[in-house]
Amino acid sequence: MRIFGITGGSGSGKTSVSEILKELGAQIIDTDVIARKVVTKGSECLKELTSFFGTSILNGDGTLNRKKLADTAFSDAEKTAALSRITHKYIKDEVIRAINSSTASLIGIDGAVIIGSGIDGLCEFIVSVTADRDVRIERIKKRDALTDAQAAARIDAQPSDDFYKSHSLYVIDNSAGYDALRGRVCKMYDEIKGV
Repeated sequence: MRIFGITGGSGSGKTSVSEILKELGAQIIDTDVIARKVVTKGSECLKELTSFFGTSILNGDGTLNRKKLADTAFSDAEKTAALSRITHKYIKDEVIRAINSSTASLIGIDGAVIIGSGIDGLCEFIVSVTADRDVRIERIKKRDALTDAQAAARIDAQPSDDFYKSHSLYVIDNSAGYDALRGRVCKMYDEIKGV
């Protein structure tokens, strides 16, 4: 079993790379899905978040209000670090459960925050997905209905491509469209599988 991380900045195309790898036969563990699962009503993670951030992050029915949590957590660096510290351990536990229950020979862990989260320690290597800044801005605008300035601010708040590249065994450029991307991912997949 080979386990690797798939990461990159917003709008780079991690999801597209993961979908191609899945089609080729890899199992993909999506940390975004897990992140939503670990904060469900009554979960230990949600209890810990509420203990730190207060009940104002909850809706009336006791479920998490994601926008209120984001507004609170991203208001200063200490709170942002606390959010990561609390959630990452629960996400990592779920990733480990998924790995332990898998029979796949190749597992990709898809997530924006793999490097430095503790999940990178589960990985043999990291695959980073990059794309030109203007391409990423257009993708984010289309996907999330944001303005140019909002999309640019989101990119600027994340690590640079150089950061991702410096931690990666493979770097997949996703600036030139789907066909070029698929060709790059297939080539990488063959290398990983030792074909």
